[in-house]
Amino acid sequence: MSTARSSPLICGHLDVNDGRGFISTSRVPEAEIAEARNTALKSAAFDGIIGPHDPEATVLYGHRTVIKVQHRLHERFETALRMESMRELAGLKVPALLDAGTVATSSGPRWWLVLERISGSPGEYPTPSQQRSLGEQIRRWHDAGDSGGLRLDDPGALGVLFGSARALAPRSYPAISQLFDQACAGQPMTSIHADVAVGHNALFEGDDLMALIDAGSVEVGPPMLDLAWCLAVDLPRGAHPQWLLEGYGTGAVDQKALDALLPLMILRRLIDVQAEGLTEDSRWLAAWLAANTPAFLSLAAPTDLESSPG
Repeated sequence: MSTARSSPLICGHLDVNDGRGFISTSRVPEAEIAEARNTALKSAAFDGIIGPHDPEATVLYGHRTVIKVQHRLHERFETALRMESMRELAGLKVPALLDAGTVATSSGPRWWLVLERISGSPGEYPTPSQQRSLGEQIRRWHDAGDSGGLRLDDPGALGVLFGSARALAPRSYPAISQLFDQACAGQPMTSIHADVAVGHNALFEGDDLMALIDAGSVEVGPPMLDLAWCLAVDLPRGAHPQWLLEGYGTGAVDQKALDALLPLMILRRLIDVQAEGLTEDSRWLAAWLAANTPAFLSLAAPTDLESSPG
């Protein structure tokens, strides 16, 4: 049953260039990560590490459970707790939360979780069935209405949504954030995942969607952001908008908003994949921008783009 409000929230103007606030997305100090990890390992809900593991990892796998600890300063304990409520109330496929807590450190509390371990892996080359099933889950997420958390129009929230792209393109960030404000202000807002695609933060076994994981820290925003980001990640790997939108429900798609946000999310993704060395994805995304919104190419990394054919 939907918990959506009859009068949706409306997105205000975004915090362009972090003018009203700044939320750091830097890594938590290693000593504090270790404190949280060591506390989580003592939880009775965790069934023990299997196989070789990195002693400094922020995710540790057991047979049927998994530990996850905070490793970025902007990550909120409340976000993880809210995912559990979304599983219970909206019927979302997310791992069950088995135990959770925080540890006090010299710079503030750091959280840890013990979650149900769910098999599967992201879809490297999205199939129509994978896209449809993800679209259906994203729609469930949005139909939950406003379940609380960081809003996209809160101080510093836009910088959190950008994550690494803000640091990778600092000279372009003021212009990019202004474009996002123009695209988002005035749009209705719902709960959003903010960081999901067939190829990212979704687990599949074949065509079967097993779970969505790792919601972004921006939890309330225009719903078309989720669809635009999903397409930005998956289109270079053979996805097609039709299948995602069919799963979501074409009648519920705000095509005008999606058309405004997709080039911006393509740009954001291009900035990321250039830094990650994903050459084929970078070429595809640059070619898409050149064909659709060529002015945006100058906002990415010009040197990298000039060296990439197509």
